[in-house]
Amino acid sequence: MQSSYMVNNYGEVFYSIIRAYKPVRLVELGVLHGYSTVHLAAALKLNHQQLGILGHLYSYDLFEEYPFNHGQFEEVLDELKGQDLESYVTLQKRDAFTVHTSYEDNSVDLLHVDLSNTADTIRKIMATWDSKMVTGGSIIFEGGTEERDNVEWIKKYNKEPLKPEIDNNQIIKDKYVYATYLKFPGLTHLLKKR
Repeated sequence: MQSSYMVNNYGEVFYSIIRAYKPVRLVELGVLHGYSTVHLAAALKLNHQQLGILGHLYSYDLFEEYPFNHGQFEEVLDELKGQDLESYVTLQKRDAFTVHTSYEDNSVDLLHVDLSNTADTIRKIMATWDSKMVTGGSIIFEGGTEERDNVEWIKKYNKEPLKPEIDNNQIIKDKYVYATYLKFPGLTHLLKKR
């Protein structure tokens, strides 16, 4: 299962966040080959089995319709079925930047965003998803480190890096506390203030 998260075992970070915070409604924007999806779902399954907390992950991606690096919808679905996790995940082929319209305000406990993230991604997500997040909820962005901001495609396509936007975004400054895991590719975890 190809993922930049694999190199530094970020699956364990996702798993630990779900086990610690016990979210019930999770949304994932960007699936690729399903690495984070599987780890999020596995933690939801254990929360359900051990604690009786039934959470569900709604994962969205363009899959084969995305013109750059992408996964296959059926392969991700087969992976979930193979690990007996499909009942904890709704996998959908959809444009991630329109998904917010399907959720009511104060209804999402955790949002994971892995969309070839740039500063523009941060701005769009914070503007459209902040109201959807519950107080105490988490937004997790792939990236947020200087190393990730200097990957080849950021420069090749003249994209704005994430870290300065995360540090200076007014919504984040006003409403969230955050920390960034520094190992490549980086993972920035925002918590909505109580």
